[in-house]
Amino acid sequence: MFESLRYGIALLGALPTLVVAAETASLSESTYKADLGVIIIQVDWGRAWKCGQFENAQLQALTFTKFPIDTPEPTFLNLVTPSKLFVDKKFLPYAFVISPGEYVLTAFDIKVARSVSDVAHITGSSDNLIKDGEPVGGTFTVNPGEIVYVGHFGLDCGAEPFLWRYYISSREEFEKYIRGFRQKYVFIKQVPVQYRLFSTQLLGNPFVLQDPTIK
Repeated sequence: MFESLRYGIALLGALPTLVVAAETASLSESTYKADLGVIIIQVDWGRAWKCGQFENAQLQALTFTKFPIDTPEPTFLNLVTPSKLFVDKKFLPYAFVISPGEYVLTAFDIKVARSVSDVAHITGSSDNLIKDGEPVGGTFTVNPGEIVYVGHFGLDCGAEPFLWRYYISSREEFEKYIRGFRQKYVFIKQVPVQYRLFSTQLLGNPFVLQDPTIK
């Protein structure tokens, strides 16, 4: 297992808070439609101690919006931490039925604290994550009928806390991961799963898995 998943991968179970719009919903037998897409994503909401110059930091929100974003009724995923005080340091699982297309990162919120009384937020918004109409934060794409793994999201504690996209780094681990997914969602176990990471030059390193489809 690689360093970026040092806190462990949780198999798909109880989901943290999710706000959805348009044709987006948590995956279930009743919400699944073969002409839509499914994405698999995990987020570490846990508090990181001694993160950069801060005593601690915690990712608290993450939003992706279907591109282009300036439509009357945009489709978006707004992921929010299940707790601002009590959340384990591990990746929590999500699986969604989602309208096919390209999705861009449009917002994130990281709480940072130097002490109990000195608290601030590092945030991203469409103003700085989209420049001249181009998504500089990053994108993922899902086509009709696809199931796509897009990555694991958490904090990088370098010079300052920063949102980072991690990933499963081997075919063996990916197969193990998808076995867990299919045990929970038996009704779509016959649908192939694609490994296609959230694409970014700002918030993660490029990686392509050889033989990225599990049939």
